[in-house]
Amino acid sequence: MILVGIFLAVLAAAIGTTSKQLIAASEHLKRPLLFHLGAGMNIALGPIVDASAYAFAPQVIVAPFACLDVIFNAITAPYTLHWQNERLTKVHGLGTALVSLGAIFTSVFADVDNKVYSVTELEAQLFFRPTSVGYLLVELTAIGMVRVALRKRWLNPAFRGISLGVIAGILMGNVFFLKGLIGIITTTASTGDFSAWLRPTPYILAAAAAGGAILGHIFMRKGLGEYKGVFMVTIFEGAHISAACLSGCVVMEEMVGSPFWRYITYWSSVLCIVMGMLVINKAAADAQIEGKFHIAQSFAEVPLEDEVADQQRDARVIGKKHKDIELGSVDGLEMETCSPSSSIGALDMTKSSEFTTMSSSNGVNGVHIGEKVLK
Repeated sequence: MILVGIFLAVLAAAIGTTSKQLIAASEHLKRPLLFHLGAGMNIALGPIVDASAYAFAPQVIVAPFACLDVIFNAITAPYTLHWQNERLTKVHGLGTALVSLGAIFTSVFADVDNKVYSVTELEAQLFFRPTSVGYLLVELTAIGMVRVALRKRWLNPAFRGISLGVIAGILMGNVFFLKGLIGIITTTASTGDFSAWLRPTPYILAAAAAGGAILGHIFMRKGLGEYKGVFMVTIFEGAHISAACLSGCVVMEEMVGSPFWRYITYWSSVLCIVMGMLVINKAAADAQIEGKFHIAQSFAEVPLEDEVADQQRDARVIGKKHKDIELGSVDGLEMETCSPSSSIGALDMTKSSEFTTMSSSNGVNGVHIGEKVLK
C-alpha cells in the first residue's frame, strides 16, 4: 500500500508540472482553453490525487515527493516551453540527481507502517498530547513574530523574501491535519460507521487544513508579487518539505521506536533534497541576473496598503500647496517670504514647474517654504 501512496505522490507532482506548463503555454499561444485546463488540473485534480496519497503511505514518506514538481519542470521546460529559451545544464542535472536521491532515500530510511487513527486516537494524538500542543504553539508563535516583523518592515529584502516563503511553506506543510481527515474518511468508507462525524474533530481538521492552505497561498502570492518565482518556489518547497517531515516525526510520531541511525539517514536525505533545490535555484538565478549576489537583493520592497494610502494623502496635500503657490500664497504666506532675494529671488513659473515635477515624482517629500532652498 505504501507503493500506491508513493505512486500517487509522484503522479500529483506530474499533474502539478503539467498544469503550470499549460498555463504558461496558454499565455504564449493565446489559447484560453489551455489556461482553463491547466487551472482546473492545478486547483482540483492535483490536490485530490495528492491528498489520496496520504491514505496509503505515512506522511514522512509522501511529503518529500512534493519536490518532484520542481524537478519535472526543470527537466521538461526546455522542450515543452522552448520559446522561453530555457537550457538544461550540468547544474540542473546535479540538482535533479540530489533531489531524486534524497526523495528515494527518505522512503527507504523511513521504513514505517501507515497507521490509520480513529477519531478518538486523533484527538488524543493532536489535541491532548503535550508534545503536539507544544509543537503547534511554537509554530504559531514563530509565525506571529515573523508576521509582526514583516508588517513593521524590520527585515531587509533578502530576509523578507525568505520569511514569506518559509511562512507559506510551514502553513501548507502541516499536512497532519489533512492526513487525519483522510484517515477518518477512509475508516468511515470501510466500516460504514458515521459516528466520527458526530464529533467536532473532523470539522476542526478540515478547517485547519483549509485555513493553512489559504493563508499559505496568501503569503506565497505576496512573495511572488515581490520576488522572482524561482527564488520563492525554492524557499517555499524547502520549508514545506521540512515542516511536513518534522510534523510527521513530532506530531504523528510516525518514526517512533526507530533506531537512531534511521533518524540520521532520514534527515540527511531531506537535507539532500533541499540542497538539490538550492542548486537548481542557483542555476536559474545565473540565467536571469548578472553578478554574484543573492537573488533577493535585486528587489525593491513593495509599499504596504497603509503606506500607499499615506502617500496618496500626502500627495493631495502637496498638490493643494502647489495650487496656493500659483495663486501667490502658501497657507497665508506671501510669495516674498518664500525665498530671500539675495539667494533665490522671486518664485517664477519655472520654479513652480520644477516643484510640480518633484512633488509628483517623490509623492511624500515635503517642501518647507521659507526654511529650505527649493531645489
